[in-house]
Amino acid sequence: MKSITDGRSTRWQKHRDERRRELLRSVRLVVDEYGDDMSMEQISDATGTSKSVLYRYFTDRAGLQAAMGEWAMGVIVRSLDEAAAASAKGEGSAAAQESLAAMIRAFVTLAANSPNVYRFCDTAVNRFAPEETGGFFNSIAGQLAERLGLSGEQARLWSAGAIGFVRAATETWLSRPDRPEEFATTITHWLWATLPEQRGVEQ
Repeated sequence: MKSITDGRSTRWQKHRDERRRELLRSVRLVVDEYGDDMSMEQISDATGTSKSVLYRYFTDRAGLQAAMGEWAMGVIVRSLDEAAAASAKGEGSAAAQESLAAMIRAFVTLAANSPNVYRFCDTAVNRFAPEETGGFFNSIAGQLAERLGLSGEQARLWSAGAIGFVRAATETWLSRPDRPEEFATTITHWLWATLPEQRGVEQ
């Protein structure tokens, strides 16, 4: 009996996970088209999904934004992983710089391809509370510090400042977006020059 119950529970959880992914895909499409300031009622109407279903899966608008932030975080982490794999045989400093470049390219690509989705993720709850864990930008900052070999207080301060800089620069760039690759390369060079001297990569 236990195995039957466990099997049903597993199938139900898989169904819920798939349904949640489908809902997030639908929300990304409508936010991309109609804007990042949509209410839950507007999202419900645009996706053809009842508000009760949205609330069941995401609790409220903040929960939906947090889920979108997790999706965006996944996109950026995959870019970091791909950069790490591509530069695995390179020198420490070169590999670290490529990780920084990959994070910025993923960030800029998300903003350039869908400014509305980017801004919807940007306003996720607890996005940059220094003493909080989680949140879109906190998660990216932690990943970046790890890939660059930063630790302790310098990791907390530099990575927070770096993400804040990229965020502000990207928001300004979005007012007149042009040549995203050039923009990403430029701010990569600027940030690389500000790295703390003592870090866990070769100089």
